[in-house]
Amino acid sequence: MQLSVIQPHFVDRAWKDGASCLAEACATSGGEITSDQLKMILSRGERTLIALRDEDKTVGWGCWRVDQLPNVRVLHCTDLVAHGAHFERFFLALKEAAEIMGCSEIRCCAKPAQARLYKQKLGMEAVYETLRITV
Repeated sequence: MQLSVIQPHFVDRAWKDGASCLAEACATSGGEITSDQLKMILSRGERTLIALRDEDKTVGWGCWRVDQLPNVRVLHCTDLVAHGAHFERFFLALKEAAEIMGCSEIRCCAKPAQARLYKQKLGMEAVYETLRITV
């Protein structure tokens, strides 16, 4: 299991090779971002595109960003699509990537069903809950 970082200048090629499935993750954001917007910020290097690879086969796609908060450096997984790939098999590689970038935490945002899965499979815990209201 490995995570392969896709350099910003290869995002368009990766999108054609399957990373466009990240549109599914964007659809769950509640309108925060569209897949076209995600592709643009990946191409500008504002987030990092990763391919989840099982041997030579790409079995999923994800994105992360590094947030330097006042008291902690965080690898924030912003998007993930890996149908049937058992994403938890890639968690060790994700932890190693976080350590290499000087991060001491990994975070993600999730809907309740995803959050239960992340808690069960990875031992994650809630930091806080984000709520919203449109005005």
